[in-house]
Amino acid sequence: MVTPHLDELRKYCFYLTKSKWDGEDLFQDTLLKSLVFFLHTEPYLDVKPFLVRVARNLWIDDCRKTNRRRRTLIDQPKLYYTDNDYVEVRNAIEWLAERFPRRNIEMWLLANYFGYSMLEIAVAMGCSVSAVKSILYRTRELLRNRDEMLESRKVIHLDVERWSRAIMQDRPQCILSEG
Repeated sequence: MVTPHLDELRKYCFYLTKSKWDGEDLFQDTLLKSLVFFLHTEPYLDVKPFLVRVARNLWIDDCRKTNRRRRTLIDQPKLYYTDNDYVEVRNAIEWLAERFPRRNIEMWLLANYFGYSMLEIAVAMGCSVSAVKSILYRTRELLRNRDEMLESRKVIHLDVERWSRAIMQDRPQCILSEG
């Protein structure tokens, strides 16, 4: 029942794939799937439309699978950063480092940039929730009144680099590590 339609099915598979190799693979997959189906059920009287439908559905499934693979390759996280982004982040972190203690900056980054809750910050930093609330409140107040900040602190370059790297790579664990 299938044999009279093999040439037309092969041509249809080549038409779908636009490739000799892919068309041959699709042709073989179509035959395998349809013959397995015919072993378990009574064969249709109209075999040709069934074979064409199986080939088309297999081709659509393969196209979807290829698109999913392509999308996952495109959607992978950015493991690099551009110089302009880095310079802006580095300048902002240096500005903060000149004006605030290390603990304030780390808590502020975890809360405002990485979205940690106060409880999560307290656990990560080894302090109480009320200490986190107090430090974040004072840091935010000082940032609101930044024009009045005359006193500057010495920049700790190792911390600035670590904080900048944490932001650029979107890795909050870099803030919490000392190295």
